[in-house]
Amino acid sequence: MKIKSNLTFILALIISIGAFFACSKLTDAEKEIKEKVEDVKEKTETTTETTKTEEKSETNTTGGKLYFCEDYVNGREIGVSDRFTTGWLTVMVKTDEPIGVGKVELRLSKIKDEFGESISEKIIRDIDFNIQPDWDYTYFQDKKNLKFDTPGTYKVTLMKTDGTPIVSGEVEVVSR
Repeated sequence: MKIKSNLTFILALIISIGAFFACSKLTDAEKEIKEKVEDVKEKTETTTETTKTEEKSETNTTGGKLYFCEDYVNGREIGVSDRFTTGWLTVMVKTDEPIGVGKVELRLSKIKDEFGESISEKIIRDIDFNIQPDWDYTYFQDKKNLKFDTPGTYKVTLMKTDGTPIVSGEVEVVSR
């Protein structure tokens, strides 16, 4: 009888240890699930913040495009391209809505060197222009200031005078 009670005790002990390990594995699994849930929450929050930032930047623009041509004569765009040789260019702007302001700036910045390697954006100059607020299509010519003397890739941004971007475009300038 003593052997039977010892056997029962050992069996109870084995069952208890087994239950203990099973519970600890469940606890580990629960922790792992909680960590995964936290990761998903963090990613969702990051995505939400990114989306809000993108929405914010979209509300700063009227939509549309900024592009380049050699000249604008008699209502015609001549030589539209995104690659030109050094010299002056005409900047064309077509927006989805009227621009809404009478004074704007064109910001010229260099973003790649002559070898196509990205560089820290270097602002070359800001050029002021007067326009009609109800325009949604216009062009900008300034043979002195809209001149690209060195090869590279440039970003041109049309902005309100408070610095709010309206639309931007890029142009590659190569040697003659």
